[in-house]
Parts: sequence; structure tokens; C-alpha cells
Amino acid sequence: MNLANKLTLIRLFMVPVFVIVFNIYGVDSVIPAVIFALTAATDFLDGHIARSRNLITTFGKFMDPLVDKVLTQAGFIVLVGAGLIPAWPMIVIIFRELLIDGLRMLAASRDITIAASIYGKVKTTSQMITIILYLLSGQLTFVPAYVYSIFLYLSVILTIISGLDYLIKNIEVLDLDNI
Repeated sequence: MNLANKLTLIRLFMVPVFVIVFNIYGVDSVIPAVIFALTAATDFLDGHIARSRNLITTFGKFMDPLVDKVLTQAGFIVLVGAGLIPAWPMIVIIFRELLIDGLRMLAASRDITIAASIYGKVKTTSQMITIILYLLSGQLTFVPAYVYSIFLYLSVILTIISGLDYLIKNIEVLDLDNI
């Protein structure tokens, strides 16, 4: 297993650590935010390593985006559970993720690979930044509440745009003529 894939697995195994630490400290400590931020940073690091060292694998193509979703959804879920954000953004995000994962599985069954798009990467980055900001909200008491809301709404909008981009660019995978 190469270094990029090891970083992906480390990110996966850090998710329950983050959730446990959040449940202990909440937003009253920077520790959950630091753990989440360092874990999120491995996404950028493993991608850079895989591309720069030509270590791109089928495992990495599948697991990297999946683990990103596990991490961001865990982040949003703990924020919903703590009453820091409403549930509806999480529902929109989960809907998009399941829809695009279904599209990818259907494509894979036809030997078609749907590569990550720039919109998907921007969506993931915006979600990670939003989660980190909310995790730091107990420390950043000088930041007005509307700033957090702007980031949350931006993440939801980018999630929708990214999902539409994947659907439009890969509509042939759905094979709507043979339903």
C-alpha cells in the first residue's frame, strides 16, 4: 500500500477519534477543530502525493472521495447533534452524496470511471472550512453568527452545483432511453 493510500486510511480511522473528542469537548475547546483540520489536511496531502509521485490507484480513486464524505458528514452530523446547525443542510448534502455515489456505481458497472471534478473538490473544501469554522465557534465569539451562516449556505450551494455538474456531464450513464 502506497503512502497516499495510507493517508486516506489514516483519515478514515481519525473520523471516530474526531467524533469522540467532539463529544467530550464540543466547541468549548479547539481540540476537535484541530483534529478535524489536520484530518482534512490529509485529503490535500494524499492527493498531492498520489499525483506528484504517480501513485494513483483504483483503491485511491474509490476510497479517497468516500473517506472525504465520511469525514465531512461526520462533521456536519455532530454539528447538527450539538444544535449548531439545522438538519436541512445535512439532508441536502447527504442526498447529493448518495445520488452521485449511485451514479458512480452505475457508471462503474458499465466500466466507466467518473473522475472527480473541480466543482467536487471546491465543494469538499468549502464543507471542510465550514465545519472547522463551526467547530471554532466557541472560541471565535467575536465572529457574528451570520458569517457562519454564509459559509454554511455557500457549502450547500456548492454541493448542489457540484451534484448538477456530475449529473449533466454524465447523463448518458443513466441511459434514460432504456428505463
